[in-house]
Amino acid sequence: MRPQDMRSLASCVSPGVWATRVPMPTFLGYSYSYTIRVSRGLVVVDLGWNSDEAWDAFCLGVDRAGGQLDDIVGVVLTHTHPDHFGLAGRIREHTGAWIAGHVDEATNILDTDTDRESRNADLVAWLRQCGVPADLVADLASDALAVTVSPLYRGLDFFLDDGDLVPDTDGSLRAIHTPGHTPGHLCFFDESRSLLFSGDHLLPRVSPNISKRPGQLDDPLAAYDESLDIVAKLPDAVLALPGHEWAFDRVRDRIMQVRAANHDRAKSVLAAVAVAAGAATVWQVAHEIRWSRPFESLNVRGKRQALGETYAHLHHLERQRQIRSVESQPVRWVRSNHHG
Repeated sequence: MRPQDMRSLASCVSPGVWATRVPMPTFLGYSYSYTIRVSRGLVVVDLGWNSDEAWDAFCLGVDRAGGQLDDIVGVVLTHTHPDHFGLAGRIREHTGAWIAGHVDEATNILDTDTDRESRNADLVAWLRQCGVPADLVADLASDALAVTVSPLYRGLDFFLDDGDLVPDTDGSLRAIHTPGHTPGHLCFFDESRSLLFSGDHLLPRVSPNISKRPGQLDDPLAAYDESLDIVAKLPDAVLALPGHEWAFDRVRDRIMQVRAANHDRAKSVLAAVAVAAGAATVWQVAHEIRWSRPFESLNVRGKRQALGETYAHLHHLERQRQIRSVESQPVRWVRSNHHG
């Protein structure tokens, strides 16, 4: 990337807070890393994809914040997806910063061969349970494993829980546990600046992927809805700094939009089960739902995310007694006689 193009990747979003667009190889194009000036130096919220281009962009952001890598005293992670923590290994190599996140993210840090083999077996079993054709199972599982492998070799230095103040931020940054997108997803609220670092919990245009799959919660949709309630209680004037896209205000209005989208998706899933001949697998239902593009044209990662989201809605509808699962391999779903 040309130097003149790099300059547009980092900008000041509030006094003492810089946003850096870190490139990544997905349809979103980039994630955000936020650099906050504190009395001891710099604290960073999220990192970015593990690539040389991403590292160059991250370092530019530190430079634009008026600092150097040695000034970074700590890193907090909203969650441990590779577009948010992928550079953790390089942070370990080039700084003495601590790295912290929620304890429930630890299960998704796969830094040993045993961990990776176990997760791969779980993914293969889950894909078969979803009804994925046998000739596609290996591809979908291997892609998931490739983006889950962690460069965070020593794990997290310590854990943050709901309500905890982030060390070295002079008491200005508070963690908010917002499970749903992942079990240990955290948002961070800076009350003095009225800023919410929302990670992938809340984005301005797209809805975060809420999936039921290995490494996730039992009912991630229920957890996500409860987490939206928590964020909705923040002050009206808060500015959200998300993990992707752009900063936005009117957070409560955005929460209403996301809930409406989830409601529409649930209706689509229910309708797909209703029209199925006999009983429907997750794979069959996913084919009937409208995605950003037809299901068959999605890449393997997109298909896996669509399956996880479909499964999450099926499971949640079963808990609401609108459908029921049939014991089989793969699992199948039928309309329930109960609709209360």
